[in-house]
Amino acid sequence: MSRSSLDLDRRGFLKAGAAGTLATAVGGRTLLQQRAAADEDDVVDPDAADELVKTVCTHCSVGCGVQMAVDEGAVVGQETWDDNPVNQGGLCSKGASLTQSVNSDRRLKKPLKLEDGEWIQMEWDEILEEITGRLNEIREDVGPHGTFWAGSAKHSNEAAYLIRKLSALYGTNNIDHQARICHSTTVEGIANTWGVGAMTNNSNDMANVDVNLIIGHNPLESHPVAWQYFQEAQERGGKHIVAEPRYTKTAAAADDYYQFRSGTDVALIYGLIYHIVYNLEAHDEEFIESRVMVDTWEEFRDDVLPEYDLETVSDICGISEDELRELAEELADAEVSCVEWAMGGTQHNNATGNVRAYAMLNLTLGHAAQSGGGTPIFRGHDNVQGATDLGVDSGNTPGYYGLGQDAWEHWANVWTETESTSGEISYDELHDRFHSTELMEKRGFAVSRWYEGVLDEDWEIYQPDPLRAAVFWGHGLASLTEYKKVRRAVNELDFIVNIDVFPNQVAELTDSDTDVYMLPASTNIEEAGSVVNTGRQIQWRSKAIEPRHDSKEDWKLLCEFADHLGFGEHFDYDEVEDVTREINLGVRSVGYVGHTPERLKLHQENTELFSAEDLQADLDEDHELYDELDGDFYGLPWPCWHEDHPGTPILYDASLHPSEGGMDFRARWWGEEDPDVDPEDQLRDPFEPDWWDGEIEGVPQYPMFSTVLPDPENPAAATIPIEGAFDEGTSVADVAQALADEGYDIDLEEYAEFDNPQPDAPWGRGRARMKAWNLEDEIPVHREPAVTPRPDLVDDYPCNERVEDHWRLELDNAGVQQDNIDAVEELADAGDADPLVLTSGRQVEHKGAGAVTRSTQGTASRAPMMYLEIHPDVAENDLGGVEEGDWIVVTTPHAEMVIQARPTGRVPEDHAFAPYHWSGILEGESMMDSVPDGMEPLVIGETINSGTAPAYDRETQMQETKTTLCNVRVAEDDEIPELTDQQLQWQEQRINRHKR
Repeated sequence: MSRSSLDLDRRGFLKAGAAGTLATAVGGRTLLQQRAAADEDDVVDPDAADELVKTVCTHCSVGCGVQMAVDEGAVVGQETWDDNPVNQGGLCSKGASLTQSVNSDRRLKKPLKLEDGEWIQMEWDEILEEITGRLNEIREDVGPHGTFWAGSAKHSNEAAYLIRKLSALYGTNNIDHQARICHSTTVEGIANTWGVGAMTNNSNDMANVDVNLIIGHNPLESHPVAWQYFQEAQERGGKHIVAEPRYTKTAAAADDYYQFRSGTDVALIYGLIYHIVYNLEAHDEEFIESRVMVDTWEEFRDDVLPEYDLETVSDICGISEDELRELAEELADAEVSCVEWAMGGTQHNNATGNVRAYAMLNLTLGHAAQSGGGTPIFRGHDNVQGATDLGVDSGNTPGYYGLGQDAWEHWANVWTETESTSGEISYDELHDRFHSTELMEKRGFAVSRWYEGVLDEDWEIYQPDPLRAAVFWGHGLASLTEYKKVRRAVNELDFIVNIDVFPNQVAELTDSDTDVYMLPASTNIEEAGSVVNTGRQIQWRSKAIEPRHDSKEDWKLLCEFADHLGFGEHFDYDEVEDVTREINLGVRSVGYVGHTPERLKLHQENTELFSAEDLQADLDEDHELYDELDGDFYGLPWPCWHEDHPGTPILYDASLHPSEGGMDFRARWWGEEDPDVDPEDQLRDPFEPDWWDGEIEGVPQYPMFSTVLPDPENPAAATIPIEGAFDEGTSVADVAQALADEGYDIDLEEYAEFDNPQPDAPWGRGRARMKAWNLEDEIPVHREPAVTPRPDLVDDYPCNERVEDHWRLELDNAGVQQDNIDAVEELADAGDADPLVLTSGRQVEHKGAGAVTRSTQGTASRAPMMYLEIHPDVAENDLGGVEEGDWIVVTTPHAEMVIQARPTGRVPEDHAFAPYHWSGILEGESMMDSVPDGMEPLVIGETINSGTAPAYDRETQMQETKTTLCNVRVAEDDEIPELTDQQLQWQEQRINRHKR
């Protein structure tokens, strides 16, 4: 370093200031000026910045562009990026606080080890040698399966890819990340309906909706900048309809609102479909006949749907029959409608069923696969889509290739052929790094229940040994249910490693005699790489400054880990762009091919050339960038099949030529899973699009499109199958023959009949399906929450039965349900009010487990209180006039939490709501004693996930955080936890503003 990190830190801190003033949302070209608390002379002069560096907000998945103002190597402010087509300059309170987050004095600054109850500073080489030495000891002692690795939805694509590569070469599938507990059910449900588990369109396309059903999503608070496009739809005459248990801010801004009981989504959706099909006869028969597997539709329509008549659904959901009719008719009358959801729909024991039902409603109406239609699924963190795509998943390798031998052979080939590193590895050599073939091809522990692999007491584990060490790399533990078990597991490990910007919950949960290592990671502002937003758009983040303090960039630190672990030759990249190129080479399955760093940077540098209306660049032929950018969609939304492909703005939209981003539903040959299904029945009917002179036929996926590699010197090049798919004069049979001629092992008979030359996406042209033979519930059904307010419905709608070896654990939702069958009566006897259905969700000012936003003054001061929303009648009549900020005790069958009250009409009388971004207090006990001095969050609160239900989705092990039962009572004085004077002052200011 040219100057000491202390000098740089102090200069950056004084310029950026810890006590800043921030607007809730930013418009125009305004440099946010941060003020140091003590001295007006420390105000930043906007003209003093050396440069403005373009980057992408590090919070939610909208992918807002922002420019960081840099002066003498320090971030001194930020300016809007007005021509970024995703956000057009807008930022919410979280995005507006990035400067403060980077410059926070609460950050981890040096590598630390907890030793004899004291945090001791260590040098990087020393601490890495110690950590990796212990990891290798576990590998030699019991095997690599003795460790658990948590990656991050905050990682860049490059870091996400590398941590999955690292775990593979270490020899374990015990790696996972936040998507497990936010949208794993979306991926499973939607991929098993029509192709891949991703948003079909993008945020900007929300401006084109006619009718939008929002269920399980509160975009005004969770994705506020995207709301500008929702408003634009309203201005054009479109409608937004919210169906939620809670009257959210989005519901207040929407056109209609329907309230139903939390955890009854499948029944609600089926009630709508029942009315559309049987009473209105408004389903789109032509669409279904041509683009849906007809047999699966008929079985659903005839055998399942009649069980969900309006009277039955009204009783289950608590919504009137008239309201069901009204909502169904709004959707049926729409020219095009979409179904939009987020974690309110995904965090249930039956959530894979929920998301399949949403898609089935969309298919029934024929509103899929077009602008303004489909399923605009809003992801959570800034790169949760990219991290999922790139395999930070205990059930997948990068690109959803799975864990079978074919997948590992592909990645061994990629890691040998890549020009980015010097290493070579065969399948056999990779196999030898795992404990056994069984564990190499077996799903690892999921992040939602990793702790059960440590405790090894309540459930049998399905691997040879318990977990002995864990590495958490950018993951907040307060996001997990059964939080008290998480605490026990942290302290029963041999050691735990936490790599993050802030100490996060690992420090809070740690006992003094636990071996803990804290490694300071750089922020996303301090490293370069690519990131995928919720609309599948990939943007380049430029590095604004060198990492502050003694922090390290994730991708570089991953390479150092690999070197210390003994396989550094597979991680000897010269620059982060080399990792991107290796991704281009290997992740061909979902089309991460054309996203070269050069193209992504060109998009970043020329955002003014892209339309915010349709995201496309439409340039005159004489424009200097015509050849490079004309026709591209901003961010090259995946799949982007080769270096000249424009990206795919709307998934499954067959109205566009494939070379312009068009495609059909993915042809997956599902017949392999059910011998009674003819694969050819899964291909769409012939059709005559405007862009083709004649018929386009249904065809299977192009053979070997995802595994044939190009010349590694040009990893984004089209291969024989990909080039053949787009070639108008080439058929699937031609491609098979060409591959055979090149020496590939191809069954030519399998493809012989598909000899019609036509342009396609490599995925082929298939049909969507209503029935998934590979899932437990082949057609979704309603299942009551595990802790339900309606035990009378359990016999008819029970949770799934016990299963063995579910991500290396047993799963017994039905058992949990029976254990809690009397919860209503028991809670009624123990509280001051009738039992309430407890659900959780987001606050606009905070993100995830809150480590960043609760340590950043601009957001912490605006939302300084963990609270429970209760209906005013409950507060007045049952709790004796409890007011906002008063302390109450919230008891569930799983925990007793001390929380501040927020009486509001947002929740019905039988529901309660709490945000999930909080930690620092556990069952009334402050957890701050174990946090390194000076690094405590600015605001703390009870962790709601200590009290949520211990049930999980049957298919994905998604946790059920959105539905449990609680009672409430007024807290005694000696039960009230101590908060800092600063937090209490902010709370008083907030409450007074609210009263005014």
